[in-house]
Amino acid sequence: MKLLVGLAGAFVAVVSIVALASSVARVNAGNIDFGHTATPAVTRTAVPTRAAAPTATPIAPSHTPTDAAVGPGVMVAQCVSADPNSVRVTFLWAPSNAGIQYLDLSVYNNGFAPDTYIGAGGFGPPAWGFVWNNLTQGTTHFARVDTLSGSGWHASSTLAFFTPICDAAAYEPAPASDMLALRDSIANAIGATTIDTAVAITDLRTGETIDVKGYDTRLPGCTINLFGLMRVAMDLQDSKYPEPEPGDLIGQTINRSDPILARRLMRDWIGDGDLTTGITRENDFMHALGMSDTLLDHPPAYPEESLYGSANRITARDVNRGLAALWGGRVLAPFWRDYMLYKMTLVKPGLNYLIPIGTSAGATVSHKNGFLYQEGWADNDIGIVWYERGGERYGYAISFFSENVPGKYDDIPLGQNISSLAYAWFVSRYGYP
Repeated sequence: MKLLVGLAGAFVAVVSIVALASSVARVNAGNIDFGHTATPAVTRTAVPTRAAAPTATPIAPSHTPTDAAVGPGVMVAQCVSADPNSVRVTFLWAPSNAGIQYLDLSVYNNGFAPDTYIGAGGFGPPAWGFVWNNLTQGTTHFARVDTLSGSGWHASSTLAFFTPICDAAAYEPAPASDMLALRDSIANAIGATTIDTAVAITDLRTGETIDVKGYDTRLPGCTINLFGLMRVAMDLQDSKYPEPEPGDLIGQTINRSDPILARRLMRDWIGDGDLTTGITRENDFMHALGMSDTLLDHPPAYPEESLYGSANRITARDVNRGLAALWGGRVLAPFWRDYMLYKMTLVKPGLNYLIPIGTSAGATVSHKNGFLYQEGWADNDIGIVWYERGGERYGYAISFFSENVPGKYDDIPLGQNISSLAYAWFVSRYGYP
């Protein structure tokens, strides 16, 4: 069922339609509950009203005809909407000219299941753009153009994008006093060593985050491959290819932190046989998770295959934002989210020497290692520590990055100590599993 803003002809309309938040869709002044669970029971969205008259635009250039539009893409996303902390996004696409068009928008990557998205339209066959106001800041969205031709509905590819953060203070809850105490304890532990360390901790129930050097650019090693594996899982969710072989490669890559298999997945599955395409798609995916300070320049362990003539880079804060997106069950639906959390437990015993050591029996550690030598050792571990109790799931994201470590594995005592501090804080807040 499409929920529409009625517009005819080739127009770009400036319409105050919707802000899609983590649990709420705002339609003008009203609030519509989208549910707070991973698979929500969604209230039908009311038909939005037009906020401004449309302005005429040129007809898009002609192209090879097909019933599905090409795109959409985001031309610009700006913090200029009338509502506080909301975003205006300008969408462009190449129309098929095969029929009336609709621009669909969701915060769930679920194939645009009924009642989990809203639509703007119908636009005339030559229409090629739309300006959408009042989207929620700092949120991963999914958009497509659906064309109704004489042969039925034809959907474009799906675009994933992240809206900019307009007001950081309003976007992220301030850490409570117990989290601030945790931050001080971690900073003191790092300060008692000479290890160059960055850490971020996020309570995945509340969204509170603390960090030490969390915005510093780090050498990711193979930790960055986790997001490529998530991208493969998203393709599996979309039935782009069958599960067994890439699924086995995901597990093997995590098990021994294998850069050879990660590169193979990047090239042959994500990139459809082309490494450059795979790298580009992985970067697009990470940026759609809000990981704006992260760059994949080359497959880890293959610097000679540099795409941009740079180094791979990442921040602890970016990692936790990506891990929170995984946990939230929107980028990957709950089944595939749990699939990835399980695959991330398959790390071989010899690599369980950082985050897992600080936890206790009953807690699950879904994590990914990264290790390399570049003018000193870099030893990293990122993941989610979680458990279920009383029918509820509790978890926190933790990212540990060390580099310029003079001796191999000199960072291990510090990493284990930080993991223990984080786990002790978490169980003091929510109880043991």
